[in-house]
Amino acid sequence: MLAVKIAEVFGWERVPVVADGHAPLVLHLLSPAGRPVAVTSDLASFWRTGYPQVRAELRGRYPRHPWPDDPTTASPTRRAAPRTRER
Repeated sequence: MLAVKIAEVFGWERVPVVADGHAPLVLHLLSPAGRPVAVTSDLASFWRTGYPQVRAELRGRYPRHPWPDDPTTASPTRRAAPRTRER
């Protein structure tokens, strides 16, 4: 089991495997706040089917964070966009 923020696995097409390639890790995907939003051992399927719903829910809650249309081609990141100062 690996708990990781969803933006840190952008660009991944598969879940890492252990035991000489016989056991895929189970990913607990977290929101930018560190709350669980999904659990998967099939990342390719998650990007196609689960991610669009997760993206729709989290985009409004975390607007400074990247929510790419195609997460398989996006670069992984730990950072949010900087806040803009209002005057």
